[in-house]
Amino acid sequence: MNRKLRLAAIAVSAAALTATGAIAADLDNGSGQSCGAFEGTWHFVNNQTRGAGPGTLTAIFSSGTCTTGPSKVNNNNQHFYCMASGDLIWASTNLPGRLVLSDFECDDKKDPDPDPK
Repeated sequence: MNRKLRLAAIAVSAAALTATGAIAADLDNGSGQSCGAFEGTWHFVNNQTRGAGPGTLTAIFSSGTCTTGPSKVNNNNQHFYCMASGDLIWASTNLPGRLVLSDFECDDKKDPDPDPK
């Protein structure tokens, strides 16, 4: 992760801590996942939330940032989805527990630039 993106990730995490007063869950299993130029569907799960109310996920990709609420809230976990291309750099929620990238699928069936010049 380059220095500028690392500083942005730290700033977002600090803002989440300040806003909620809780310990934020940072991505536990990020390891260079990428969809390249293709858009992908990224599924994150925050486990061990101890019954917390709906949280917010912020994920930083090389193509931009995704901030979203949960698609599903269970007693002890919450599910989040982002649509993004590029490399997954960092993700965090404002929830307690453990945040993991459950799965992701890249839509490589579509040409990301169907009309190259």
